[in-house]
Amino acid sequence: MKAWKLPLSTAILAVSVGAQAVEPAGIELDSGITLLPSVELSVEDNDNAYLQPDETKVGTTITRLKPALAVAADLGQTQFNLGFTAEKGAYSSDEDDNYTDTTIDAGAGFELTSRHQLDLSAQIKSAHDARGAGTTEGSAALGIKDPDEYDENTLNAAFTYGSESALLNMTAGLKSYDKEYNNNFVAGTRDRDHSKLTASLLTSFNISDATDALIDLSSTKIDYSNDSDAANSREGRLVKALVGATYDISGKLTSTAKVGVSQRSFDEGDVDSDSALSWELNLQWTPRSYSTVTLYTAQSANETSGPGNYIDSNYSMISWEHELSEFFALTADVSLASDAYYNDDTNREDDTLSYGLTGTYSPTKSLDVKAAVKQASRESTTDGLDYDQQIISLGLVLAI
Repeated sequence: MKAWKLPLSTAILAVSVGAQAVEPAGIELDSGITLLPSVELSVEDNDNAYLQPDETKVGTTITRLKPALAVAADLGQTQFNLGFTAEKGAYSSDEDDNYTDTTIDAGAGFELTSRHQLDLSAQIKSAHDARGAGTTEGSAALGIKDPDEYDENTLNAAFTYGSESALLNMTAGLKSYDKEYNNNFVAGTRDRDHSKLTASLLTSFNISDATDALIDLSSTKIDYSNDSDAANSREGRLVKALVGATYDISGKLTSTAKVGVSQRSFDEGDVDSDSALSWELNLQWTPRSYSTVTLYTAQSANETSGPGNYIDSNYSMISWEHELSEFFALTADVSLASDAYYNDDTNREDDTLSYGLTGTYSPTKSLDVKAAVKQASRESTTDGLDYDQQIISLGLVLAI
């Protein structure tokens, strides 16, 4: 029997752009190795590329090309995977906004015994924050030439003890994260370079065939690289303690719910610690095989782009994915993000409402053609940061 592994629910659920998705078979090689090539191409009309108030809106057309290649190896009790993704974006309004992002992912899973599992993963990423969505916001974003560029490195290790039928299961994790900006130092990006080291312990108690009780504990040490007042005031620790449960009714209703408390403390003696109610809920209801409703909501503590010491973030999303036929599907989604910038001089708070509709045409299992319209609106207590944005896009995904 395979070692017990609890489904992950801590990451924000990404809303699928279509209820149907490509189902690549891959190119099978010898010894259980499979190649998985894919490519995405999209064109979008964005009426507010730099997230500006109505008076300074700038529209643009953005063309994106995203090739990817993954290698998966199934060696029985050991699995390996390696992937490379590149994304090239071209703006019609200003070529200085053009970008190339790359991501390298690697992972390995080792079933040591029927009750012991070791999972390792690593990611190396070079990416960007578009102008208006990075360190510089509002009308000031029009005064910088290039988007913020940064490198991210993430290492994960998780050891699981347990089995599907065991009363008690435990997963101990260790995660290292590092982020370093490469430009726009005058705008303040140097004060955003930081690293995190997280230790976690997730314990599950089997209540019934459909229910597990959960205890989720984690502690994250946060260090900033630059020796400045702004960077030093953000250093500290994030501790979270949550309790909850998972629930599964024949695959029609599955959920993970946790609630507890989080505390963000700071190394600087003149910055008070901040405690908050913390929660995570991930619920998926499938009343029919062709229709799925997903609800996700969570509280998180995020690093600030500039104002305050950190961001107390609440995020909620609901989506409905419905297959109209074997070839056509629709996805509707609505989300609300509320951000409070702790200890900011102006007590900044933002509420961002987003909603959209996506249609997907899947003539084969290896090809999706997608059309979407997305609307977003932010209201901020800081002058000049309100915006409305509409994005209309057309794209295709091809995977062998």
